[in-house]
Amino acid sequence: MKKHQKAALALAMTLGLSGAFGFSSYDSALAVNNELEQITIQKGDTLFSLSKKYDVSIDDLKKMNNLTSSKIIAGEKLIIREVTDIVVKKGDTLYSLAKSHGTTVKDLKEWNLLTYDNIYTGQKLLVKAPVIIQVKKGDTLYSLAKKSKTSVGKLKEWNALSTDSIKIGQKLYLSPSPESFSITVKKGDTLYSLAKKYGTTVDALKELNNLSSNTIYSGQDLRLN
Repeated sequence: MKKHQKAALALAMTLGLSGAFGFSSYDSALAVNNELEQITIQKGDTLFSLSKKYDVSIDDLKKMNNLTSSKIIAGEKLIIREVTDIVVKKGDTLYSLAKSHGTTVKDLKEWNLLTYDNIYTGQKLLVKAPVIIQVKKGDTLYSLAKKSKTSVGKLKEWNALSTDSIKIGQKLYLSPSPESFSITVKKGDTLYSLAKKYGTTVDALKELNNLSSNTIYSGQDLRLN
């Protein structure tokens, strides 16, 4: 088992998902320390147009905002999603991010499978514990997506799945996963230069990306966590 897979499994146990890996863990994860992203409704906005723009269902928008009808008013605030991940900005540190998101440096490192305190501008980081379940008999990506209020496409992205096939006992992320964050190789990049830039090692990058040599190419996606 690879280092990042062991870390993910340890994370699942740390998150207390031993209760048959049921959705009680998912529900409680959403109920505690909610951090919500809001927008200001603009003239001409409708729940339908906003649901398409932000990839969220009309029903979920209504539930999150306690709306009994589809009527919305320009100038008012509307919750569109729960914040689970952020993009690091210039000047950010793990300490400052932990403080602003009500968590700890230790948790941020654990959730993002980080070995060091180094972070970089443009990096994606989880600021909430990822939700992990174990696939049970009868589960499908469609049923799990519906129950966790997301899409099949998102589940496949978060779990690096190329097909809709899942197996009983398989661990699945129901929220963004650190392993779904990557960078695109640019002309002139090498594993050595990328490892130095992002505070990791060549060996770690090769292991994470299943590389048998140091050769990488422009346009290639590489996982960093």
